[in-house]
Amino acid sequence: MKRVYMIVTLIALLVPFAASAAENGTYRNLRIFTDVIEEIERSYVDEPDSEKLIEEAIKGMVNSLDPHSALLPPQAHSELQEDTRGRFSGVGLVLAIRNEKLTVVSPIEGSPAKEAGIRNGDVIIAVDGEKTAALTMEESITLMRGPRGSMVTLTVLQKQGGKEVDLTLRRDEIPLQSVAHYELKRGFPFIAVTSFNDNTARDFEAALVAHEARGPVKGLVLDLRDNPGGILQQAVDMVDLFLDEGVIVSIKGRDEEQRQVWRATTEKAVRSFPVVVLINGGSASASEIVAGAMKDHKRGLILGTTSFGKGSVQNIIPLSDGYGLKLTVALYYTPSGVSIQARGIVPDVELPFQEMAFTPEEKHLAERDLPNHIEVSGAQEEEPLLKAPERLRRDNQVQRALELLLSRDIFGNG
Repeated sequence: MKRVYMIVTLIALLVPFAASAAENGTYRNLRIFTDVIEEIERSYVDEPDSEKLIEEAIKGMVNSLDPHSALLPPQAHSELQEDTRGRFSGVGLVLAIRNEKLTVVSPIEGSPAKEAGIRNGDVIIAVDGEKTAALTMEESITLMRGPRGSMVTLTVLQKQGGKEVDLTLRRDEIPLQSVAHYELKRGFPFIAVTSFNDNTARDFEAALVAHEARGPVKGLVLDLRDNPGGILQQAVDMVDLFLDEGVIVSIKGRDEEQRQVWRATTEKAVRSFPVVVLINGGSASASEIVAGAMKDHKRGLILGTTSFGKGSVQNIIPLSDGYGLKLTVALYYTPSGVSIQARGIVPDVELPFQEMAFTPEEKHLAERDLPNHIEVSGAQEEEPLLKAPERLRRDNQVQRALELLLSRDIFGNG
């Protein structure tokens, strides 16, 4: 009786497709499916779990579509909703399936994975000894998550050197505070956006306002490196701060209702200072939308290496019993009509990352160092800056971006 109930449930889910596709054999294949289930239940060497069989069959069907479509069991569905709210407990990895392997898009800043040295392009071979090749991406992510302070061992195939290593990490709470900002030089802020969650555009604008309150902004370094994306509207709202007209992004699907265009609005103050946008192979989805729009509108110079190329749109469709369906429904297109999918955003200035050697600055003798030097009355100390961390001084891409902005400021904006 359980078998019949499960099969009827499955057919009920698929009936809309079967009705429209009966002529091309879909209904006939559903008959074959029920025959196979029946034969497994009658003849398989061990008594099968019919519910699990049906779930695995649906997973296989959805996973065969593309690397981003998936059936989400209740726990995975709930965790995905938590991600967009901005907090979860785990190791802090953003993952994708590439060449049928569970591949790191980016480690989250400040996470256990980042501190352990896991990088973009590394492959996760196993989680606590369980091979990821036999799991869906969502199942692998569930294994990596757990209570704060608990341990998990990842078997990692490193992109650099091709070495397979076991890394034991202590799970921690991963707060997705997506915006960090500093001042590289007076009037030249650096803002890093690490993901696009519910509050990203608001936090990004607040960071801009904070720097503008200190004096005129002469140029901005916007860091989208290792940013795996997130909520589309947040990316659109961010770009809207720099454009007064024109398309920001469009999506095109099979149906008319899955086609939409987002345009710049005129109801806010538009920033006109020059921008350098940093991207790399870990920049995906929403971060590629920002970079693509800034590039196409010639509103920002793109510097770094070609982005990930995740240009597809997924809808999360709630199902019964807490399940969800993550389904690819459309593709992203930049304002010039170019698809991001599997191509990525190509930078205007190609510059691979390389950490610069740090040499303490020599102290040169100046007038103020002489005994009894004359002080100017009324001179005021410059207010302290939002000091950038030392690592930014060693970052060749950040330093090159700053040089480009400084040269533009020196020679004028014309």
